[in-house]
Amino acid sequence: MPTDKETLLKWQKTRDPELYAQMVIRYQPIVNKVVSQYRTTGVAPATLRAEASTQMIKAFKTYNPKLGTQPSTHIWNSLKKVQRTASESLMSGHIPENRALKKATFQITRDNLTDRLGYEPSTSQMADELGWNEKEVGRMTHELGGEATASRAAFDFYGNVRTEKGKDTALAEYLYHELSGPEKVIFEHTFGYGGKQVLTNKELAKRLRRNEMWISRAKKKLSKRLQEYR
Repeated sequence: MPTDKETLLKWQKTRDPELYAQMVIRYQPIVNKVVSQYRTTGVAPATLRAEASTQMIKAFKTYNPKLGTQPSTHIWNSLKKVQRTASESLMSGHIPENRALKKATFQITRDNLTDRLGYEPSTSQMADELGWNEKEVGRMTHELGGEATASRAAFDFYGNVRTEKGKDTALAEYLYHELSGPEKVIFEHTFGYGGKQVLTNKELAKRLRRNEMWISRAKKKLSKRLQEYR
């Protein structure tokens, strides 16, 4: 049976989604610990989990055995960035004037970016535009809109009941980080990823300034990619 190091190094060479799913399941306890430890900091759990998953994927890509560390140590060190961000949020508190200014900045930036792109920007696009991390963008989105959490997304692209753990969730997260533009927005509002509200095709069409047929075709393409990963 291959070691964790061998599995990770093989994935770095092949980018095999099956190996990725195995690694996500293997290291999920680390992500769960981070989310659980900082659930009272005011950061939405779905947003915190999304940020932790992002850091874990970065750790998968940057692991270098020549540095002498084990994969678990490298991943844990990467996830400390999530811990530090959440801890700073807890220590600093929320100054109303500052939060009001950030909210105004967020709303203006979102409106301008929506006009420029022609559709609602994704979390990652907003993060790039504002110079914030995705966790903070997700938290601000949650504050402004009262969005549903990921648990509201009761279905997946296969039409099955959605589960919170396991290979399918790992593959879905892997796909998310491979997407861009409108596809990423569709993913977020289908799964409730990063604290985004779960929307119908009609609502998504309005957000993205497309018709429902276009949304349906885009979802079918995403479904096909997930099925290929499976």
